[in-house]
Amino acid sequence: MKPLKHLTLTLAALLLLLGCTQPEASTSGTDATTANTTTPTEPANDGTIDITLQFAGDIFLHQGPMDAARTGANTYDFNPFFQYITPHITGDLAIANMETPVDVLGNNHDLTSFPLFNAPFEILEALQNAGFNHLISANNHSFDRGFDGLIATVENFERAGIDHTGMNVDQEAYNTPTIVDVNGIQVGIIAYTDSVNGEEWRVPEAMLPYAVRRFRSDTLDSIPAITQDIADLREAGAELVVVALHWGAEYVDEPTAMQRQIAAAVADAGADVIMGKHSHTVQPVEWHEREDGSRVLIMYSLGNFLADQTRLTDPSVHAQINDSWTHHAFIGRTQFGMLVSLQVSRDENGDITLGEANVLPTLCMRDFRGNTLGGADNVSIMPLINGELPDFVTDAELRQWGQVAYNHVRNIAGAEFIGNFSTD
Repeated sequence: MKPLKHLTLTLAALLLLLGCTQPEASTSGTDATTANTTTPTEPANDGTIDITLQFAGDIFLHQGPMDAARTGANTYDFNPFFQYITPHITGDLAIANMETPVDVLGNNHDLTSFPLFNAPFEILEALQNAGFNHLISANNHSFDRGFDGLIATVENFERAGIDHTGMNVDQEAYNTPTIVDVNGIQVGIIAYTDSVNGEEWRVPEAMLPYAVRRFRSDTLDSIPAITQDIADLREAGAELVVVALHWGAEYVDEPTAMQRQIAAAVADAGADVIMGKHSHTVQPVEWHEREDGSRVLIMYSLGNFLADQTRLTDPSVHAQINDSWTHHAFIGRTQFGMLVSLQVSRDENGDITLGEANVLPTLCMRDFRGNTLGGADNVSIMPLINGELPDFVTDAELRQWGQVAYNHVRNIAGAEFIGNFSTD
C-alpha cells in the first residue's frame, strides 16, 4: 500500500495559499481532524493517475474477541485476527468504520464491551498493520465514554499514526476539511451519524454542535446541510468526495425507501462515493447515475468486518446447513461482511472517472472448539474467494458457513459486483 501525504491546514490558511481573499468565518465547514488534510493541488496535465480505494464495515470489539486477543494483564495482540484478509487490503486509501471509543483512560484500563464500549489501543495498530490507513469515527457509539473519551480516542488515533474522520475535539477541527492526497488525487472525506444512542447527555452542551456531525435518515431535512458541506469540500480542493453515513435500522438486509432517497440526493449533491454502515449486515451496492452521466458508488451498508454478534442470527440462514446450532456459536448474518475495492482514474485533463467496483465477501469466524485454526476461541476475518475458505480450514461445518456467507453477500450486494480475486 502506498503512503499518503498529510499536511495540517486551516481553511483560512488554505485560501491564503491559493491566493484567495479570506472569507468571514463560518461554522458550516467540512468535517475533519487537524491531522489528515493536505494542500489541494491543481489537476496534473502530464498524464493519468490511477488509484484504488477500499472500504470495509464495522470494527466492533465485544468481550469475546478482546479476551481472545489478550496477551497480558493490559496488553493485546489483534494482528492474528487479520492475517488471512491482510493480503487483500491493498488500496491506496483503505477505510474502515471504527465503531467504538479506544483506550479512553490510558494503558488499557477499564476496557468495556456492550453497551458502552472502550476498546484496547492495540486494535488501531493491528488495523494499520493490516493495511487500513483511514478510519471513520462518527457513529452511534461515539459518545459512549463522554467527551473526554472522544478526546482520548482522537489522541490515540494520532498516537497510532492512523488518520480518521468524524470525531472533532473543537470547532476548528469541525471546520477543517479532511482532504487526503492519494497519489496526487485529492480525496475529500466527510462523516455523519444519525444516532448517538441517546448518549448526548455525556457531552457538555457547548461541545455537542461540533463533536460529531449529525443528520436525519428518516427525512430529507438534512440534505441542504450535507450539500453545503460537499460544496465546501470541493471549494477546499477535493476532486473526489466520500460521504460516510451511519444510518438506518440494525440487522436488516435492505435500506429503507427514505435511505434510497437520501442516497440519491447526496449523490446528486456531489458525493462520488457513499459509504453506508450501522446495520451490522450487508446491504446492496449500487451505481447511481447523475444527469451529467457521471456515476456514484453507493454502499448502503458494508456489514460487520470484525465483530462478535454471533447470537444475533437469522434461523433461515441456519436452516441452510441443517439448522446447526452447535460448535461455532450461531455464526449468522452479523458475521458476514465485505471488502469493496473501487478503481478511480484522473485523465490528462483532470477529469475523475470511477471504474470497476469489486466486492470480496468476508466471514468473521470464531472457532469455539479450538482445534481448527490453532487456538481456543480463535477469531479470524476470512476472505471468501469464490465461496471457499482457505484449504487449511478442514472442518466441514465451517466450510459450509463459508459458502453460506458467500452466497448471502453475493445475493444481497449484487452478483455483478462480486470480483474475481486471486487465492495467492
